[in-house]
Amino acid sequence: MKLQDWIRRLLYPDFPMRELPGMLGLTLLGAIAGGLYGILHDQFTYSLSPEYFTKLKFDQFAYARPENNSPRLFAGVIGFLATWWVGAMTAWILSRVSLFYEKRTAPLREMMLAFGIVFLVSFLTALGGWVWGWWRRMTGYDESWLDFTASLGVVDSPSFMTVAYIHNASYFGGIAGSVFAIIYLARARKSRIEECVKRLR
Repeated sequence: MKLQDWIRRLLYPDFPMRELPGMLGLTLLGAIAGGLYGILHDQFTYSLSPEYFTKLKFDQFAYARPENNSPRLFAGVIGFLATWWVGAMTAWILSRVSLFYEKRTAPLREMMLAFGIVFLVSFLTALGGWVWGWWRRMTGYDESWLDFTASLGVVDSPSFMTVAYIHNASYFGGIAGSVFAIIYLARARKSRIEECVKRLR
């Protein structure tokens, strides 16, 4: 399938309406899974650098500050808000891709494996960001980064930067994981159709 055909099918849905409830259910599941991943992710990174949140993220998400003003709770809220929509969008796209070769969504087992691919790649890239952050601790940061943290009043710049690398790597991992999951679903569905054709011959 050509790239323009993929883009057209994603932008202009063409699927049986009977599949819509299942697709919406998967989208909701993706939103919940993405939000939970974000909560755990930000609880971990808050432990590494509270200043990343208190000096940066708390201001960006000031509208969602909890009434009890608990920093840990606020970090969890930020994690959910930053990732639920990514999970929902990913699930919707995976559902659409699963309909490229058949007029029904992929079996739940395949969809769960596709979700697993996204989260595994996201986790591995986040781990890579952590390793990269530690390496930069030893090799030194660019002056522009140090100036940036100084402007925020950050005391522990190395920890702040390590968490920044983790977060940036996680976003990249979500994109890369989605690409791998799409490839997996497309190949799985195409392979199943080819197998059915062989049996009919």
